[in-house]
Amino acid sequence: MSRIIGFILVLLLVPAAGSAQVLTATLLGTGTPPPDIERFGAAVLVETPEGDKLLFDAGRGTMLRLKQLKVSSAQLDRVFITHLHFDHLVGLDDVWLVARLWQRKAPLMVLGPSGTEIFVENLKQAYIRDREVRSEQSGLSLETGDLRGMDIAESGVVYTRGDLKVTAFWVDHGHVKPALGYRVDYGPRSVVISGDTTYSENLIRHARGADVVIHEVAIASEKLLARNPRLGKVMASHTTPQQLGKVLGEIQPKLGLLTHILNYGVTEEHLMDAVRENYSGEVQLGEDLLAVDIGESVSVYRRR
Repeated sequence: MSRIIGFILVLLLVPAAGSAQVLTATLLGTGTPPPDIERFGAAVLVETPEGDKLLFDAGRGTMLRLKQLKVSSAQLDRVFITHLHFDHLVGLDDVWLVARLWQRKAPLMVLGPSGTEIFVENLKQAYIRDREVRSEQSGLSLETGDLRGMDIAESGVVYTRGDLKVTAFWVDHGHVKPALGYRVDYGPRSVVISGDTTYSENLIRHARGADVVIHEVAIASEKLLARNPRLGKVMASHTTPQQLGKVLGEIQPKLGLLTHILNYGVTEEHLMDAVRENYSGEVQLGEDLLAVDIGESVSVYRRR
């Protein structure tokens, strides 16, 4: 019920966006490593009116969510990976192989932190027999609809096309190094995707002036933390609601959208109250298939 109430409040408080130069971001998956039928694995789709389709992470069920949106993975222009944890990668093979099934011709480029290129090559090798058999049947070469990986060696602009620009920057995900966040600018519109991170000054610096910030969050009850030392280590590499409130307070976006929701033993209402301890601006708990149109104003709605 709290999700529905929050969703209605955002619709009431945020006017609809204009049609010119609208950047759309859709949460395909807002979950974490444990399977959850309501929250699929981490993934965000960003689209422009010109038809650009950028995928950020490809967690469990990404292809199914794309199917629900009637978006073909053969249409994707680029895939950007924040870090190499399996819950952000396990859906990539599905996205790629279905694109080949739909006879995608051009290679699907995957950009991410150091290790991405090796991961992609190993993934291709894992499916070599499937690719060989299907290539024999179709008469198409193995290179048709190929998957190609590229490591991002330093922060900065990693993709441009017309008014569209993607900037990668380092975030702090504890022992997971390197880990990336991304900022997407489309003319005057912008959205930032945090990836997995704890409180990050570098993210704040790169996100200043952004319209929408899509950010992870993690919370656990004191009882669970007291009896599970490992959980404390997990929490140390993620952003608490209080820290997230400070992050949003520094950035002052039109909307903060919570994703990759690690919630151990507390209610969603408690989580949101904790965020608002340090932030009074517009903030929404994300759900799968929740979308944001970023234009002269920001509009939040659920895609079906």
